[in-house]
Amino acid sequence: MEPSPTAKSRPTRKPPPAVKLPPTARKTSVLLHVVSSVGWLGVTVGNLVLALVAFDRPELYQAMALLGDYVVLPMGLVSLATGVVVSVGTKWGLVKHRWVLVKFVLTVIAVVATTFALRSGLHDAADGTVGTAGTDVLVASCVSLTIYTFNTVLSVFKPWGRTRWG
Repeated sequence: MEPSPTAKSRPTRKPPPAVKLPPTARKTSVLLHVVSSVGWLGVTVGNLVLALVAFDRPELYQAMALLGDYVVLPMGLVSLATGVVVSVGTKWGLVKHRWVLVKFVLTVIAVVATTFALRSGLHDAADGTVGTAGTDVLVASCVSLTIYTFNTVLSVFKPWGRTRWG
């Protein structure tokens, strides 16, 4: 006679082992992530300063448009991609810890906003439609700086514990 299946006798399934990056790949990914994230933050500070000065010198919007196309967006994309690689390839996981998940969501929002809002505002301002574009660029720079600074705080303090998937 077989014992009846109960909750206690059910075999527990172990989660699949996490993908772990080899040490050199992990360190390289972390380095690229830190450099791109710090670069993204630094260029945003520069854009904020330019946005403040550009109200009196609208030709600066052309420089900001170039930075937006060739520095800000690529830095954001590299930061997002390396962040995913680092989180998936280490113990942190992409959805295991709340701080990682929040950081990921904020970074996706920032990259999408940079792609579709900031760059178009910079191009409008560079083309001479400074009107509200100048204010929009200033606000976008402030919001971006706030998001990147908050993401940096999350990386340092790692608050809030695990998610229900962790």
